Amino acid sequence: MKIKTVVACSFLAAIFFYSCTKQGDVGQSSLLNLVPEPAGPNCLFGGIKVISGVDANRNGVLEDNEIQNVKYVCNGTADKQVIIYFPANGSAYSTTLAGGYVDTVEVLRDFNIVNYADADSINFSAYLQTSDSSVSSTVNLYDMTNNVPINNTTLTSNSTQSQFKTTSANFLHDLPQTPINLGIQLKSGLDGTIVYYYLPMITIYRQ
Repeated sequence: MKIKTVVACSFLAAIFFYSCTKQGDVGQSSLLNLVPEPAGPNCLFGGIKVISGVDANRNGVLEDNEIQNVKYVCNGTADKQVIIYFPANGSAYSTTLAGGYVDTVEVLRDFNIVNYADADSINFSAYLQTSDSSVSSTVNLYDMTNNVPINNTTLTSNSTQSQFKTTSANFLHDLPQTPINLGIQLKSGLDGTIVYYYLPMITIYRQ
């Protein structure tokens, strides 16, 4: 039987990533808007339209002339593709720790890859951002049941604007074949520098 989770934050109007500037100047915010996308030419089975840009006039609203990127996160076909969103609560997640931080909210509890019959590949995706382009933002899936990272799930970005990243390796066989609490570990490339991630998801492809 097909199992799909829904996006807990898909109807929130605006999600914010705050970038920083040097010497204490007031920086411009990089804004993200989420808009439900109906089934149609952009997403055959519907999904989410992700609109992003820099708040040039600093009014906290992403206006039409400030939009820089538009991407679509689409739902899968009825049988061949399953997109599972982590339970985002409407805000970006951040850390300043180089040693890493595992959030206790963004967790798929009792996730078991065995429940997805005929799965032959899987990838992990998220939007990443750093407050300093010389410091990387890094995330990976994390097995919270056994307290170990999941191999081949690392995503990295040095962008000071939200950047969509996805894994290139198929980590299907790196997942335990038993139920686990599947979380996300975020690391800053330098202690004290804030980094972010947002809208994490895994996509399972079936034969």
